[in-house]
Amino acid sequence: MAAPVRMNTKFYDETLVAVPPPPSRFSLNEWYLNNRLRYRTCEDQQALADKILAECDRVRDEVEERTVLNKLEVDHKISEKIKDIEFNKGEIERQRKEVCTEIDNLTLYKERIMDALNSLQESALKISKKCVIFREGRLGIDLCHDDVERELLKEIDVIEGAQTLLQRTLEQANEQIRRLRSTNYFMDRDLEDKTNVLKIDQHNLGLKETSLNLSMYHGYTPLDRATITAEEWETYTQENIQRAAKEINSARPLRAYVDTLLKQVICDLWNQYNTVNEAFRRRIEETKEAKTKLEMQHLEVNWKSLRE
Repeated sequence: MAAPVRMNTKFYDETLVAVPPPPSRFSLNEWYLNNRLRYRTCEDQQALADKILAECDRVRDEVEERTVLNKLEVDHKISEKIKDIEFNKGEIERQRKEVCTEIDNLTLYKERIMDALNSLQESALKISKKCVIFREGRLGIDLCHDDVERELLKEIDVIEGAQTLLQRTLEQANEQIRRLRSTNYFMDRDLEDKTNVLKIDQHNLGLKETSLNLSMYHGYTPLDRATITAEEWETYTQENIQRAAKEINSARPLRAYVDTLLKQVICDLWNQYNTVNEAFRRRIEETKEAKTKLEMQHLEVNWKSLRE
């Protein structure tokens, strides 16, 4: 139902609101006590804030000290790592230089062997075989198996034996050159890797708090530890160095053997050459002597026939 309306004012009747009682009255002592309580509370909060600030300063200083000590330790370890890398890199470069020198030396010896084989095939062997073929043109009783033929056949055997030895040595030289180049390849890869690592560690060693682009990434990435230990890394380098030293030690005796073999081949060929020439000289003298005797006898027979 609508509220009743007064005839004179035409206002709605409103419910009267209860007036609250007056606030409590405090004494002056209570006022002072309340102020002291608030002062004490403010001082306590201020002291607590000072303690928190002091603790923050302590934690900050401790973190800064730990950070500095950790950076010094890491820088020291990086410096040691750089020295190790530079030392191993220098050892590999020195060993690689020796390997390259040995490859060049062995290549020259290989060319000497090939020249010797070519000379034996194109000169000595062909001449000896031609001599044997030409002597097959002898007629009658002169076509005999004499010392000259035996020495010529022996000379051919000496030449072919020398060719076999030189060919075998050439194969050994080719194999040794291949092994040296393989060793050189692995050392080149190791040098390339160590050069990259050295650049990275030198860059890391030069980083400071004021360096640029340190806060490009604001997240957190867990450290992906390497699958190779420091011992395995050191062992791999030492194996490359030891392998190179082993191949060099195998190549040097091979070069000495090539020198000895070439000298021996030349000596054997000269000895047989002189033997063949001596056989030719004796055979020629025998043939001349027999020819002279036959001519004298033929002359005597002709004189007797003319007298009769």
